[in-house]
Amino acid sequence: MKNLLALSVIGMMCVPAVLAQTNVLEQGSMVSISVNDDRSGTIQNAFTTALSAAGFKIDNNNYGYQLDINITVTPQTNQNQNLKFVWFELTANLLDSNGRVLLPYTLSFREAHNTQEQAEYRAFHQAVIKINDEYRNLLNNITADASVQTVKQGSTIGIGINGDRDGIIQNAFTTVLSDAGLKNSGNNSDYLLNVTITVTPLAIPNNPMVFVQLELIANLLDSNGKVMLPYTISWRQGHINKAGAEERAFREAVTKINDEYRNLLNDIISR
Repeated sequence: MKNLLALSVIGMMCVPAVLAQTNVLEQGSMVSISVNDDRSGTIQNAFTTALSAAGFKIDNNNYGYQLDINITVTPQTNQNQNLKFVWFELTANLLDSNGRVLLPYTLSFREAHNTQEQAEYRAFHQAVIKINDEYRNLLNNITADASVQTVKQGSTIGIGINGDRDGIIQNAFTTVLSDAGLKNSGNNSDYLLNVTITVTPLAIPNNPMVFVQLELIANLLDSNGKVMLPYTISWRQGHINKAGAEERAFREAVTKINDEYRNLLNDIISR
């Protein structure tokens, strides 16, 4: 029987997931699904289809794992625009019986239409498309035979970052990778950490604060370009001005890398 491997998953406009190598989720396992703010079961049905196609059984009464889904839809205002915009955020954490996150996944994007109702409808429709495509692929990518390739201590790793500020994010990842026993190198490295950072201004109606949405995608690749450890974080930060909001967002990213990413990386390190 194939096992759901101990790796992380996440993507742009969507987000991560990590399965610790010490935890194995077998096909045929029972999964419960809870959703905080669905629309006529739209999102739950999409995840049910993806999990079932990957070989998992949905059972809300007798289960070993839980998919905890949270959805937030935020109206946005845009100057000189007649359209109505909404910002759609979805977090779907697959938890084990101890509440540990095995497979996190996040979507974050904007949709627009002539009315807010239709903008929200489009957002939910787009989310279903992404779940049917991206989430299904993520499940399939981490379903493999028991012979799992791990990241070995002492290996060399290169770091490529797009969208950093004064080397803040690179320094954070460099420290975590070094502490895990990986050697920072340039070309011809055993592994490559490919990081993309996007900062998007957000306009929140009736709120004097200035907000930005920061999304970070960090894919740890082997020499063949295979994703060994995908990782994504996406959240919103506010301040009285844009510069302050961005500074807070990058500072929070460093905190998450030092904490979350460090733990996820240690889970797949072979010593």
